Amino acid sequence: MSTRLGIEEKNTSIQSMLCPCCGASIFRGARECGCGARFVGEPLDETPIKVQRFGPAMTSVAMLLLVIAAGLVATKWLAFAAIVVMWVAWRAVKLAKRDPEWYGGYKTAVFTLAVTILGSVGLASYGIAHIPQALDNYRLRRVAATQASIYHVANALEEYKRTDGHGSYPRNAQEYKKAIGESLPGDYWDRGLKYEGYPGAIADRSIETTGIQYTGFELRSAGPDGIIGTDDDIIMRDGMFFTNSEVKKQAVVQQRR
Repeated sequence: MSTRLGIEEKNTSIQSMLCPCCGASIFRGARECGCGARFVGEPLDETPIKVQRFGPAMTSVAMLLLVIAAGLVATKWLAFAAIVVMWVAWRAVKLAKRDPEWYGGYKTAVFTLAVTILGSVGLASYGIAHIPQALDNYRLRRVAATQASIYHVANALEEYKRTDGHGSYPRNAQEYKKAIGESLPGDYWDRGLKYEGYPGAIADRSIETTGIQYTGFELRSAGPDGIIGTDDDIIMRDGMFFTNSEVKKQAVVQQRR
């Protein structure tokens, strides 16, 4: 054994290395270099040091916090980005489990994945429960935008009637464009509004049968289906909005008269 150790020490002493100061080649067992640099310890081992990477696990945590903040500040629907968080957390779990020496944060990644899955289930339940309300709100916004266009036309007609001694309204869309100086605007669905003016006799008979004094014109949008005469039509008479069924009932009463 002593002979073997002596050989190993001899081999170690004759191995060369570079001086960290001047770069000259010297024996490993030397105490100092020709440049005057002295060694205070053994050279560092050249074996690479493995440092665990926590990037994937920490990325999943950061993305989860970002999605939660975005959902609270902006809109809850942004929380559907949790799908991306689940994928990142699942990837971090897979890396940490496959190569634990290089990738750390296994428990953190598992916790993040579990929290994200539970939150996504809750979000999905919330979204499904509120889909009818969201659709109804969307429909109301479209109807409100169309009613705004109708009010614009009605105001223009009232202004036309009050000025220059006209005292009446245009009879149709062509007369409206000539009198007002612009075409009828479109509704929310970019379909033109329908306009019809009523003669004075029809307007007077309407007052007698329904008790409602119409201004002598009707503005109508075909509604979402784009078909005139269906239940989703948006109709204004005398500054009031009616459903198509209400307009039909009024027409039946007038015919009986």
